[in-house]
Amino acid sequence: MEFKHLEIFTELVENLSFSTTAANLNISQPTVSLVIRNLEKELNTPLFIRTTRGLKITEAGTNLYSQAKELLAQRKKVVDQFIYPPKKIITIGASTIPAGYIISSTVKKFKEKNPDILVRIEEKNSLETIKKVSSNLVDVGIVGMKTGDENCEFKPIYKDEFVFITANTPYYQKLQKTKPSLKRLAEEPFIIRECGSAVKQNMELILKNENIDIESLNITASINDTEVIKQLAAQGLGTSFISKIAVEDMVKNKKLLAFELENIPHKYRNIYLVWNKKITRSSYLQDFLDCVLKD
Repeated sequence: MEFKHLEIFTELVENLSFSTTAANLNISQPTVSLVIRNLEKELNTPLFIRTTRGLKITEAGTNLYSQAKELLAQRKKVVDQFIYPPKKIITIGASTIPAGYIISSTVKKFKEKNPDILVRIEEKNSLETIKKVSSNLVDVGIVGMKTGDENCEFKPIYKDEFVFITANTPYYQKLQKTKPSLKRLAEEPFIIRECGSAVKQNMELILKNENIDIESLNITASINDTEVIKQLAAQGLGTSFISKIAVEDMVKNKKLLAFELENIPHKYRNIYLVWNKKITRSSYLQDFLDCVLKD
């Protein structure tokens, strides 16, 4: 019994016509008849009942049909894996700052050596990204915080610095020249990040270290998009703590002012590469990890 014979048999079951089966499979009608006779001889049972009204499938034929369909489907799956191998994909979860300002150079370097691998990037805040790595919903993450998740391995890959940004107006230009304290800056209208953001976590640490209660801030908005925060700040609608790398262009173009946080603990933070240490990694995912860690 050959797979080709089972293909002819299942085709005949589905249309109950020797001529139609032959036409559909581009073979002769006598070939169809010969294959069916040989199958019936091999299995020692009739598969069809031939009547003047046409063909009827027997109980044995019905049983063979269901098993033949399973065998043919399994054969197709096996063959497809070799003839049409699945595309190699790496899904990277990244928090806002890594996704927007850090990851592009890393992906570019990796793709130059691995052009056949598709790299997919999903942007979430740091906490959500870590949870996705832990649950194996993304292959690897690049985040701005480290947690105690027992499934995850964290390695620092970049040192990020925070600055305090304001609109570039005469009022803030004058304030910047006075080198104001953090307590003074905290009197300004504030735009903060959403819960789960590593930026918000660091902002809270900075304020707590200076004995500034976050509840005392004049918070004008809570936003999860760095670009929106930058634009609102540039329009004078609030101030914010933000990653220095994210505002270098707008500071250079004089759309924003960046106040350095002199002698302030927690003004720096690590950006981490995170992966699930409890699963077996593909060779190309390991190549990506090695590429990032060696960069």
